Amino acid sequence: MQFTQAKFNIGQVVQHKHYGFRGVIFDVDFEYSLDEKWYQEASKAMQRMGQPAINKKQPFYHILTDGSEHESYVSEQNLELAKTGKPVRHDSIDQWFTIGFGGQYKPRFSIN
Repeated sequence: MQFTQAKFNIGQVVQHKHYGFRGVIFDVDFEYSLDEKWYQEASKAMQRMGQPAINKKQPFYHILTDGSEHESYVSEQNLELAKTGKPVRHDSIDQWFTIGFGGQYKPRFSIN
């Protein structure tokens, strides 16, 4: 059995390498788990920007997107740690996290 290790953790603030939006991670899938239509559209968008196709066999992160009501689903290859320490503004932050010392996002639920 092969195990995948995620580069980023729940509660970390990340940003999309190409689109620039930021957000806080609230869940991780260790490989792609949405429908094929979404995957095809996302891969085409990356290829139009001259980026490699999205590999399904990598971690994908569920992200509360800063400044919106939306959640994003982003492959690890397209994420990096956020370059700013500004708080993430999202209506669901309090549902998922408490804000700890230094602005760290602490999950409200235990992670198995």
